[in-house]
Amino acid sequence: MTVRGMTHISIQPQLLERWKTILPTDVLAAALDATPNDAAASIRLNPLRAPLAQTLAELQSSGIEANPVAWCPHAFTTNMSARTLQAHPAHSEGGFHIQSLSSIAASLALDPQPGESVLDLCAAPGSKTSHLAAMMNNRGQLIALDSSRSRLYRLREVLRILGATAECICAHGERWARGHPTMFDRVLVDAPCSGEGRIHLGDSAANDGWTISKVRRLASLQKSLLHSGIDALRIGGTLVYSTCTFAPEENELVLQRALDRYEGRIEILPLQFDIPGSIPALTTWSNRALHPSIANARRILPPLEGFFIARIRKINAPTT
Repeated sequence: MTVRGMTHISIQPQLLERWKTILPTDVLAAALDATPNDAAASIRLNPLRAPLAQTLAELQSSGIEANPVAWCPHAFTTNMSARTLQAHPAHSEGGFHIQSLSSIAASLALDPQPGESVLDLCAAPGSKTSHLAAMMNNRGQLIALDSSRSRLYRLREVLRILGATAECICAHGERWARGHPTMFDRVLVDAPCSGEGRIHLGDSAANDGWTISKVRRLASLQKSLLHSGIDALRIGGTLVYSTCTFAPEENELVLQRALDRYEGRIEILPLQFDIPGSIPALTTWSNRALHPSIANARRILPPLEGFFIARIRKINAPTT
C-alpha cells in the first residue's frame, strides 16, 4: 500500500497486516497518511539558556506561533517547519530544541529531580538527555551512555548548544549498567527499535529496513538493556522504558519478560499526565494473555509520532 502524500513509500504487506491487528482503524488511517517533511514542528523551550518567557517572546516577534501543550509546560506546537525553526537565532543559541511531543513525553515521564543520580542508557543524539538536564537544572549526577562514538560526538554537541551538563560515556549500556548495580535514582531506557512509529512521518528508511527478524533481534537487545537498567536502579527508584515502534515484541513483550524475571521486585505505574490520543498498552498479543499491569504503559499514536512509554518502579531487592 502506498502512503498518501508520500508516494515513494509503500508499506510492506507483512507490516501492514500487523498494523491492522495492532492499531485502531482511525489510527491506521492516520499512520498511512504520512506527514510531509516540511510539516509544522514541535519544540521544547530550554530554561538552561534563557527564561522561557524570553524565548517565547522572541519566537512570537518573528511571526512564529507557539501554542502551549497542556501536559508539558515547556513544550509547544508551532506553525513552522523544522527547517525554518533551525534558522531562528534562538535555536543556535540553545533557547529551544526541536523535538517531537512523543519524545518529550518519555523524559517527562521519568521526572528527574535536581540532586538525583540519573542514567540515560541509550542517550544519543541527546534530545532526551538535554531535557533531563534541564529538569534537573544541571544539579546532580547525569550519566549519558551510547555505544556509538560518532553518535556520542553529536550528543556532546547538542548538550553544548543547550547548556546541559552530563557525563558522556561510550559503552554498551546493557553491559555498563549491569556493572553498576543499585547506583541510580532514575534510569531512562529509550531503546534502539525498528522505528515503526517514524514511518508515519515519512521515514522511508524505517519502512525499507523493516523485517520481522529485525524486530525479534532488537527485542533481544531491548530485554538486555531493560534488565540492566533495572539492575542499576536503586530500591524505590523509577525507570522509563520507551521506543518509537508499534511492535508488541519490542514493547509489551519486553515488559512481560521483565515482570517474569523480576517477579515481585518491579511494578508498572501509570504515567503522571494524560497525552491526548494515547491508549493503554496491549494486554494480549498473538493469543497470549499478558500481565494486566502492562495496561499502565501507554501507546502514543498518530498523528503524533508513534511511541511506547512504560514507567517502572523497583520495589524490592532480590531474595537470597
